[in-house]
Amino acid sequence: MNRFVLTLTVLLALGTSAQAQSGRVRDPSPAQPADSTKPTTEKPADASDSRSAQQLFEDANKYVANRFAEFEKRKMPFDARISEKIRQEQRDLAGRYAAGLVARKVEGKDIYYLGMLYNLARNNAAALETMRRFLTENPGANDESRQNARAIIVIQAAKKGSLAEAEARLAEYAGNQPQTSDDRYALENWVAAGYFNLKDYEHALPHAQQMWATAKVAASNKSPFTRDATLNEAAVMLSEIDLKLNKKDEALMVANDLRRLSLTLPSGNLYKLALRRLLQIDPNINPFKTFDAVGSATPPEITVNAWIDQSSTKLADLRGRVVLLDFWEPWCGPCRATFPRLQKWHENYKRKGLVILGLTTFNGHAEGKQLTRAQEMDYLRDFKKKFSLAYGFGISESANNDQNYGVSSIPTTFLIDRRGVVRFISIGSSDEENSALARMIKTLIEEPAPANVAAAK
Repeated sequence: MNRFVLTLTVLLALGTSAQAQSGRVRDPSPAQPADSTKPTTEKPADASDSRSAQQLFEDANKYVANRFAEFEKRKMPFDARISEKIRQEQRDLAGRYAAGLVARKVEGKDIYYLGMLYNLARNNAAALETMRRFLTENPGANDESRQNARAIIVIQAAKKGSLAEAEARLAEYAGNQPQTSDDRYALENWVAAGYFNLKDYEHALPHAQQMWATAKVAASNKSPFTRDATLNEAAVMLSEIDLKLNKKDEALMVANDLRRLSLTLPSGNLYKLALRRLLQIDPNINPFKTFDAVGSATPPEITVNAWIDQSSTKLADLRGRVVLLDFWEPWCGPCRATFPRLQKWHENYKRKGLVILGLTTFNGHAEGKQLTRAQEMDYLRDFKKKFSLAYGFGISESANNDQNYGVSSIPTTFLIDRRGVVRFISIGSSDEENSALARMIKTLIEEPAPANVAAAK
């Protein structure tokens, strides 16, 4: 990815985005006024600064990263107030540089850097007008700068309600390169939210559909919980617009697509968000009776540093069996509530191919006492005996398993079929959850192993 497309992504991330949450679209207006044409600082521009427009923009753009690098070098802890102060300093610096460029009467490519400085300074009105001028006066400019100019116009036009202009520039952006999925997602979000706020759901719909498509493309490039938030935001926006257009079936399809994705990734956090959205769309729905997904993607291999009552194993070694991964911690009350059921399933199905693995982490303490690694292992062995748990425990030194499986709350359970594919996720310890999990265990136990897996075994 080239330098200035990366810059745009950062600028979009620092700015205010239009987001959908819990069935509602937030007001996309900035948290603080930013449309003033006045400089963002009272300090005058330095008339003796002879650096080029590009150099001035690059200096302002790197300001935050350079300051944070200084703090990291000095091992200073993060402070939200200092962070915002630095970002304000960056905006002020960009405003001064922009004022200096205006005094020079910039032309050509320098107009682009002036627009980028205005955008960095959050002088939205000036950024919009400057990028309009740049595109008009520089039809032969390179694709990269024109794409960034279009993107800024989309955002600023959408902010002020000029959605026809925003949509036209977005169409130009979509039809040209370079572009990133993150930037495309953000631009579609702005336009979709703008039309949504005007209750023009017909015009909002195609942009929400593109948001959803782009979110799925971009999912692989994000950390698990950032990915989940993006996918959920897009699904909520699209399904909410479907509801406004009296397309309830389509809205339910989007929520169920989100749930299918949660199994494919896999992600317990996303599964939980998908169930929440289903119930928002139809509070009377029984999600366990309206969904059946048979995917093909295999889940990440688990990381285990120590085993109790279980020989060292990998998920790949368990193909042909039904595997239940139970994420838990000793201090978790709801986790303890599920133990009798887990032990019962172990007793009933272990000879039919069920393998239960309880996955937890070393904490360095238990029952209010600090423990060495050896003491914690002894504690966990005694814990198993106390609760009469005959299935194996896997203990990890890191949170890798939680990250890889998107575990945001415990207990969370993943049920993997004989082909090695996640088929069901259970969150919590309610009777409804456990009944659904019990039914799914029985279903998967009764399924035959694929011929190639059976032959290998």
